Amino acid sequence: MSVAKYYNPSLRPWLIQGVEPDWLRVHKRRTYIRQAILATPSWVNRNHLKRLHEYARFLTLATGVEHVVDHIIPLNHPDVCGLTVPWNLRVITRAQNASKSGKWNPYQLELSL
Repeated sequence: MSVAKYYNPSLRPWLIQGVEPDWLRVHKRRTYIRQAILATPSWVNRNHLKRLHEYARFLTLATGVEHVVDHIIPLNHPDVCGLTVPWNLRVITRAQNASKSGKWNPYQLELSL
């Protein structure tokens, strides 16, 4: 499930201060949602992010295979921390995303460009 449905720009400053809403405190994907919100700069164009999610939904409907928006450079990795910005996102199948599982290989990044 996409973190986009939880994103509210006014939530980011509260999370930076360490204040979480009750719904987030009990959510099973709390850590990921927090990271995704904190990794979304205030200057990012939300319409670009929305279009990527719409494209993923379109591909899912067109192919019958579920597609998701993936962070190329993961949000949570010991060596790097990606941002939620259009140039760090791509649409791939859920199976591809699950097999990636937060792994990052800088050499794969060069090949995918």
